Amino acid sequence: MPLNLKLAELPESITRLPAFPRIISELIADLDDENSSMLTLARHVERDPVVAGRILSTANRILYYEGWPEVRDIYTAVSLIGFTRIREIVLTTSMVSFAGHCRTRFSWEHSLAVGIAAQELAKRVEVNPHVALVAGLLHDVGQLWMSCIHPLEFQQARLQVEVHGKEICAAEKKLFGFDHCTIGAMIAHHWRLPADVTAAIGHHHAPSNEAAAQKLVAVTHVAELIANALDLPNRDVNRVECLSPAVNTLLGMDWSKDCSAFFGAIEARYQYAATIFS
Repeated sequence: MPLNLKLAELPESITRLPAFPRIISELIADLDDENSSMLTLARHVERDPVVAGRILSTANRILYYEGWPEVRDIYTAVSLIGFTRIREIVLTTSMVSFAGHCRTRFSWEHSLAVGIAAQELAKRVEVNPHVALVAGLLHDVGQLWMSCIHPLEFQQARLQVEVHGKEICAAEKKLFGFDHCTIGAMIAHHWRLPADVTAAIGHHHAPSNEAAAQKLVAVTHVAELIANALDLPNRDVNRVECLSPAVNTLLGMDWSKDCSAFFGAIEARYQYAATIFS
């Protein structure tokens, strides 16, 4: 039976989600800070023992693959692996841990694929790639809320997509009264995420003309299409929707050219990351 929830009812339920990782908020605040250093990053990580443990574990797996000896402290890991790569690991492992706390069937693998696709695309269209990674990782956070707070209805919506071929947002609106984009934007606002990240979460499926004028919205929209087209991860619900003409014009991507290297980089990074973060 449809829930037909009211938007006014949502803020209270958001508080029932696991606490949003403070380290992600701290890192987001530093993404555009040119003076941000490896020392600052290491201090952020050390404030969260659970994340620090995961970072060291992940870093050592990467170092092992590359023939480096094991490290036992964050500062050494940062210096060996590099500031950019460690920051990506922190953001990704924190999001994976956050989704894992909900113990639902929410697909963090899909969010990982979209985050990587968004980051690779951002490098080509003059968007901060780290912010794009955040937007991609969090773009479906509204579905995380649905799966945590109303798991039965969430599964019913997924069945409508998988069995009956319904469009996901339409199926969600019928059951919940709104789609995951709307609730995702409200969650982002509640967490005080940057306005551009909030807009990307709220408009990633169907950018309006106004929203499509924002490059981060455009990047996140296209990144999800790319992840689905590449079948990352392999899912029955992977479908390629129409690319917004306004988005394509803004980004200036020529898809008629050979994009095999671009797509190959996304696939390779996803397969590697899925192994590292599993």
